[in-house]
Amino acid sequence: MAALVHDEPWADWMQSWSPAASWLAMTGRPPAASADLVRRRQRDLLEHAHARSTFYRRHHGRHPGALMPAWEDVPPVDKPTLMANFDHWVTDPAITRAGVEDFLADRSRIGEDFLRRYAIWTSSGTSGEPGIFVQDSGALAVYTAMLESRMDRRFATQRWWPMAASGAFGPWGLQPRSALVAALDGHYASVSFWRRQCRFNPVSGSASRAFSVTQPIEEICAGLQEWRPAFLASYPSMLAELARQQQAGRLRLTPLALWAGGEGLPASTRDWIESVFGAPVINDYGASECLSIAFECPHGRMHLNDDWVVMEPVDADDRPVEPGTPSKAVLLTNLANRVQPLIRYRLGDSVTMHPDDCPCGNHRPSFTIEGRGDDTLRLRDARSAEVRLSPLAVTTVLEEGADLHRFQLLQTSPDALSLRLDDSLSSDPARLRERALTVLRDYLRRQGLPEIKLSVDAAPPSVDAASGKLRQVIVMAD
Repeated sequence: MAALVHDEPWADWMQSWSPAASWLAMTGRPPAASADLVRRRQRDLLEHAHARSTFYRRHHGRHPGALMPAWEDVPPVDKPTLMANFDHWVTDPAITRAGVEDFLADRSRIGEDFLRRYAIWTSSGTSGEPGIFVQDSGALAVYTAMLESRMDRRFATQRWWPMAASGAFGPWGLQPRSALVAALDGHYASVSFWRRQCRFNPVSGSASRAFSVTQPIEEICAGLQEWRPAFLASYPSMLAELARQQQAGRLRLTPLALWAGGEGLPASTRDWIESVFGAPVINDYGASECLSIAFECPHGRMHLNDDWVVMEPVDADDRPVEPGTPSKAVLLTNLANRVQPLIRYRLGDSVTMHPDDCPCGNHRPSFTIEGRGDDTLRLRDARSAEVRLSPLAVTTVLEEGADLHRFQLLQTSPDALSLRLDDSLSSDPARLRERALTVLRDYLRRQGLPEIKLSVDAAPPSVDAASGKLRQVIVMAD
């Protein structure tokens, strides 16, 4: 039993949690994590990885009797390297790449536990390299606790009661409903975690409903209007489209709060969405590798969960950058997850750390982030009416329907799209291109856009010169 507690971060979490600390977190004034606590968790994670992971012992050059390396001397890792060494990376020998892929192939198991104790999440990432991430029960417990105690609570209970009493949420006001509009057809972190939480909390689960981001916008609006959620979560581009529908009178929701994630959220877009819905937009920063990296405060800063996450902003050569300087990437360490350790993992996000304390009173390190920069498609149907498509909806269709993971979709005119593919690893490039065009054509037809002209660009996908990221959806002309 002692070994189980040591391997899971539960004991460590309970030592650092108290009702007073939780109250401070909810009021937005928590202290930064103590340096001693973070160093202890870093050391424990390194020892665990060296004891249980063949890959990390080899990658860190650790041998019996060797001294523990200084943190800054620990070599970084990246997604392709970890995926290539999957079976030697995980710390539970019962987990194999073959077994995980069999689990992922069954979409009816989205949100279920692998081997009855692990969550499995997939991500293609902006680099186009597919990723498979295993989360243990301790990490999932930490994510849940942070979501419950650290999320911005601007919607507040004083708004809840009068709105419920007014009938804004329908007859279910005292059991507020929530809705997720996201990609539902894969083992993505958002929908998998959502379904897992609903399964473990049937009461909340009965008041939750998920809508596929690939549905026509009219169907999404109709479903949301019937459901009348008090809390609505989606990607910023989809929330912006729903705000446009609300402004046009095709949607009439009165939510308490909106939750955004998965894309960059410009301040002007947030302000407009909040003004249309009359509710705050709550933003967070997470990934399939680590669900809860940071939460945003009312001043627009992301506050790092520095007691469970180590984030090192670096340049192109993995050298630290000073606060106030945009990074080329970050080296991410997830201190909560022991089954698949992420230690100085290269994540291609550009962040700028703030050198000062945030005016909100939260003393955790704060930063701004340059998120994914994909564009919303603005196409014209046969009647010249504009139809907007969320970039994450389009990329989901291609990733799931055509098994593509490195591509670029260009809007070259209001009625034309051009697809760039990386078919260098395909045994049949012509078939790959045809499959991609077929699933894209079918999706456009369901959106009322059967006349859109599709073509394949002979050029390969190109990364953004400034960020080094692959922008998957780009509007070149509208």
